[in-house]
Amino acid sequence: MKRLLSPLLAACVAASISVAAQSPTPAIAVEAVNALTLPDDIYLGEVGGVATNSRGDIYVYTRTGHPTLSMGTARPFAHGGSRLFQFDRSGRFTREIGAGLYGFLFAAQVRVDPQDNLWVVDVMSAMVMKFDSQGRITLLLGRKAEAINNPPRAGGAGAGGEAGGRGGGRAVGAGTPQDVFNRPTDVAWDAQGNIFVADGLGNSRIAKFTRDGALVKSWGQRGTGNGEFATVNSIAVDAQGNVYIGDSSNHRVRKLVVE
Repeated sequence: MKRLLSPLLAACVAASISVAAQSPTPAIAVEAVNALTLPDDIYLGEVGGVATNSRGDIYVYTRTGHPTLSMGTARPFAHGGSRLFQFDRSGRFTREIGAGLYGFLFAAQVRVDPQDNLWVVDVMSAMVMKFDSQGRITLLLGRKAEAINNPPRAGGAGAGGEAGGRGGGRAVGAGTPQDVFNRPTDVAWDAQGNIFVADGLGNSRIAKFTRDGALVKSWGQRGTGNGEFATVNSIAVDAQGNVYIGDSSNHRVRKLVVE
């Protein structure tokens, strides 16, 4: 049996088709270009982060380094796993910053603060590194893990499960305030220059430091409840000092009101 549309419904469908035909969705004009010009002997690998400064210079932190990364029993001990490149505003390569730096292992992010200082976040070295506009290191937050945990984890050296603060028997993702990280992912600042680090893959927390690098406090630990995070991949601070946290595994963005 055939089903026929009512005259009113048929008229509505026809009107909708007519309007859609008369008002097509406008196309967005996009031109895909190769933004960067690299020397013949340099290639980009997996890009962890890209940023620009007030002059339009472009910074790229990429997982392009030695073809192999030596591993110890508890941590990577070779350097050269990632590289930091600078380009001018036209995309022309100008220099490499921190070639062979001990903290460059596995690129997570690069940011530029309001004073045009450069900040690099590295997952595997568990460090946040600040460079001035000349490419000189001026501040280090965090440090590489010890080859042997000291103090040892609960149950003796080599006990299963990675401690939130790289030792001491704490649970994975523990929000214990500390000035070392476990796979950090991002960095941001408020108007006073305080530093906020997303210690996001291992410790699932946000750590706040003064502009000089002294630890102030820490928020969060692994979980799904209020004040808990799973995987903090990004962080931003607005003009009022509120902190926005991209918690990817919990599929949400959290707002942290800092007092």
